[in-house]
Amino acid sequence: MRSALLAFTIMLATVSLAQTPDCLVFGVVKDIDTKDQLESIGVHALDLKWGRTVHAVVSDSGQYEMTLGRNGEWLLTYSAPGYASKRVKILLGGIPEEEWAGGFGMNIDSTMLAEKPGVGYSLFDEPFGIARFNADSSRLEWDLAYTEKMRARQAKLLKR
Repeated sequence: MRSALLAFTIMLATVSLAQTPDCLVFGVVKDIDTKDQLESIGVHALDLKWGRTVHAVVSDSGQYEMTLGRNGEWLLTYSAPGYASKRVKILLGGIPEEEWAGGFGMNIDSTMLAEKPGVGYSLFDEPFGIARFNADSSRLEWDLAYTEKMRARQAKLLKR
């Protein structure tokens, strides 16, 4: 009887954990020029508010997936050998509790630049995009004005 009760308790805890609504981030990373999927990628997230770190599960084909906790200020970093690292920020703070029902999912497909000698890539120390909760749409949305500024800066860097 004790073993049956223990098994039921473990099963119930597993089901409860599996249904915890958080933020699932997934996608692929490609070379910006060739559009080929990069296979040897690393994707990790650092919660700037709480200090938590999450490493993505990356498949052999370069697809990644990770679950971020609630209420963080997450800085995701994409890295691959021979490529300039790239960052995006996801702000999960201030989302009303009722909006977390079912969680959030973000498909973030990213491109990366192959490093070239003599080019400074300090631009990529800053997040290339910033996403935050929009109360009007009840969705996580990208700050498109910010991203356009970063794209313009990237284009200027590539013309040098």
